[in-house]
Order: sequence, then structure tokens, then C-alpha cells
Amino acid sequence: MTNPGFQPRRHRIVYCAVIMILAFLAGCQSLPKKHDGHCSQLSHINSDNFELSGKLALSDGQEGGSGRLSWRQHNAQVTAQFIAPLGQGDWLIEESDHGARLVINNEAPYYAEHAETLIEEAVGWPVPWHELKKWIVAQPVNRNQAEITRNQTSKTIVEQGWTIVYDRFQDDEQGCFPHRIMASKSPYSIRLVVRQWQW
Repeated sequence: MTNPGFQPRRHRIVYCAVIMILAFLAGCQSLPKKHDGHCSQLSHINSDNFELSGKLALSDGQEGGSGRLSWRQHNAQVTAQFIAPLGQGDWLIEESDHGARLVINNEAPYYAEHAETLIEEAVGWPVPWHELKKWIVAQPVNRNQAEITRNQTSKTIVEQGWTIVYDRFQDDEQGCFPHRIMASKSPYSIRLVVRQWQW
């Protein structure tokens, strides 16, 4: 059950204040694109156990925000920490089989059965949290229904009305993995630039 004292709209001022950071984020995407053919195919990622860090930007077409993201996933347990510029609008999301918890700016936590409920109440639109847990590792939620296309420089998944484009890859010790992920479903958009993958 969500904390009855939760007033998500009072965080909208902070959410709106960082909208101009979205333009800055585009300029920060300095990871070199790999041009050799060996990195044109994504390596298989264990979607149950991984960690990543990078930059995340969200927009509903009118308002948006961006900041640093760290994501840790171990089986059904997911911990995602979002740190906004100047420390305003920081989030911590924890989810497991037992439910979800959201902490904003180190205030009292809010609870719900699913993280989607807490996130939608906070930002005002249905962020596809459940789907992101697959899309973030370049996998569709339902392979039989998704449309997947590839070429030498990008991979695209079209699923549930969303278009997810992976167009920047980089080799590491485990293989070739996406480092720029752009998901859109008009008017919504989610952009993630991954700085580091870990297993």
C-alpha cells in the first residue's frame, strides 16, 4: 500500500527545474562508437544479474529531468538510484518479490506492490519500469510479439507501442554491449547512456 501521505506533485517543481539538463545530456554522450564489424552483434547479457552506471533522462514531451543512474539487478531484486543535479530530486527504488519501496530526497519511504505504481505517481506518467528491466539489456519482453531489426551500427526493438533504439556499442571483457539506449512512445522518451557494465 502506498504511504497515504504521499503527495507526488510537490516534487514536480524539482522535476521541472532540471528539464534544461536534457540538452546538456546529449552533449555528454562522448562514448566512441565502435566501427569494426565484430561489435555489430550484441553479446548475450544475463538479464538476471548485472550492474550498470550512467546517465538517465526522462521526458513526457513537456517536462523532463536527467541525472546519474546506478542500477543493480539480482534475480527478482532490483535497486536503482537516481541522483539529480545539485542533489535535488534524488530517488532510490528497491523492488523484490515482496513489493517495492521508493525514497525521494531521503524522506520517508513510500510503498506499493509494484514499482510502476510509485514511479507513475511521482512523475505523472506511466514509465514502463517492468519492460525496462529487459530493454536495458537489449532484450524484448516478449520475443514472439516484438519486432526486432539489426544492422551493422544499431539494433531496434518495437514492442508495446515503444521503439527502443541501441546505436552505440562498446567492447569490454565480456563482449559487445549497448552504451546508448533511446526508448520512445510519443510523447514520452527515455534516454540512457551507460558508462559501465558489471557482472
